[in-house]
Amino acid sequence: MSNLLREKINKNEKILGTFFELGSMSVVECLGQTGLDFIIIDNEHGPFEPESSMDYMRACDSVGLVPLVRVREVSRPAILKPLDIGAKGLIVPCIETVEQAKKVVEYGKFSPIGKRGFCPSRKDYWGYSHPQGQPIEVGMQKENEDTLIILQCETVGCLENIETIVSMDGVDGIFIGPFDLSISMGIPGQFDNPEFLKAVERILAACKKYNKISSVFTGRFDDIDKYYKQGFDIVTYSLDANILVDGFKNIVDKAKGE
Repeated sequence: MSNLLREKINKNEKILGTFFELGSMSVVECLGQTGLDFIIIDNEHGPFEPESSMDYMRACDSVGLVPLVRVREVSRPAILKPLDIGAKGLIVPCIETVEQAKKVVEYGKFSPIGKRGFCPSRKDYWGYSHPQGQPIEVGMQKENEDTLIILQCETVGCLENIETIVSMDGVDGIFIGPFDLSISMGIPGQFDNPEFLKAVERILAACKKYNKISSVFTGRFDDIDKYYKQGFDIVTYSLDANILVDGFKNIVDKAKGE
């Protein structure tokens, strides 16, 4: 199964998604009617386990959304399981060191790039999405190309090593987590601080230099266009829960004249 997100990036389309926190297949189906490109099923801060995550991926498939998963930690099970059940890419949080980045690639990419465990699974319809008789290494190569491994830069450690990390074979891109990055830098929430802006530019420049995907989160609607113009490939806007509350709050305030 090809990765539509990769295809859209290659066409230089504006890519927009949101974090999925509410935990309902119906919500996924609703989000699929909006024109969003992807959702991030949040296994880090959300309450989801593999079984429920797989259901949300199925709902994504039915409405044309690309399912990404933010994993809970850098470990083989946390990385392998979402990929086996059909995630098109992973957002890997809290990267601090080059060694951690190497481990993510080892767990998330097949040989010769990494050491991902091989097993027919939902990702390839238990092997039946490939032509019968196709050599195993051909399928592994396609999985490596289609599976996005995107590391979250949200620590000073990752920032200090960003060029080395981004240059690694198997790292497909970087996702900037602005809240935790600013906290790690000692300037929590100061997104207009010159030091924070310099950090964002450094990360973006590294991605451009090595032709890797650049992605950023924002909770501010006005920042979406700003980040596109700045050169980011992907913008993740807010959380489904926050958008739901803000939408209804706006309706209630207007209806009641408040």
